Formats: sequence, structure tokens, C-alpha cells
Amino acid sequence: MDLAKTALASSIILGLAFSTAHAEICYKLDPFPDVVRVNETTSLDEAVEGSHTAVVGNWTAGNAYSLPVVGSLDVDVPRSNPPKLRLGLHGTQHTAAFGNHSDCTLDGIPNGPWTLSCDGRVAGIFNNSGPTLATISCDTVSTSATVIGKAAGQ
Repeated sequence: MDLAKTALASSIILGLAFSTAHAEICYKLDPFPDVVRVNETTSLDEAVEGSHTAVVGNWTAGNAYSLPVVGSLDVDVPRSNPPKLRLGLHGTQHTAAFGNHSDCTLDGIPNGPWTLSCDGRVAGIFNNSGPTLATISCDTVSTSATVIGKAAGQ
């Protein structure tokens, strides 16, 4: 029993030392109503200026569609001073949105430009972009709200 307690305590301490879970963060794909809501987990990594942030969450446009997403938020290259972060996500979807494609990527600079590209399931590619991947409060986000205006995937 003591060995099990020691192993559990060591695992917890090790986990706290190398990664930290953060509160969720939300982004709006301006000028569209789409919102990406992700949770961050940051871990130490000397190769990327001290840390690496993995994200997991959901990309929605009200009740029109929902894509589970995973990705990272890391320092953009070429490096700038101060460093800019870059969000890269991969999501899957099953609706007719995004040209009926199943696999979508989102690449953007928080509070800067963004692009999306989707392929899979049908021929061709669906692309879209916008001027601002706006950081917004997650307290104001509703996944069941009616979409006002054209969504990014339409």
C-alpha cells in the first residue's frame, strides 16, 4: 500500500511539474459567427521558447455545425519581438457544411488573420479566410444559439 501511495504521489508531482491545465479560451472567426472554444494544456519544451501548448475543444456555428478539434498554440515563425502566437487546429465534421468535406484545418494568429481549408469525403477543397481570429470571452458563447449571418463553413 505504501508503494502505491508513493507511486501516486510521484505521478501527481511529476504531472504538476511538467504540465499545467489552463482555463478555456474562445476565438471568433470574424466576420463569421463561428466560435472555437478550446482548453489549453501547457508543457515545458526548450525547443519552443520554454513551453508548448496543446489545445482541444469544439468549433461551432450556433446549431448549424460542430467540429471536435485538436491542435496547438505556439510561437509563430519567423519569430518577432515580442513573439506572436499561432493557432493550428484539425477538426472533423459530418454535415453538408464546408462543401460536404469531412476534414478541416484552421490556421490563424490570435487577434490576427486566419484561414481554413477542408477536404475529404468528396472531390475538391473548401477554403475560407478572415481578417481576425478574435479572442473573446467564453462566458458569452452559446452552442445552441441561432446563427445570424453566413457561417464560415457555408
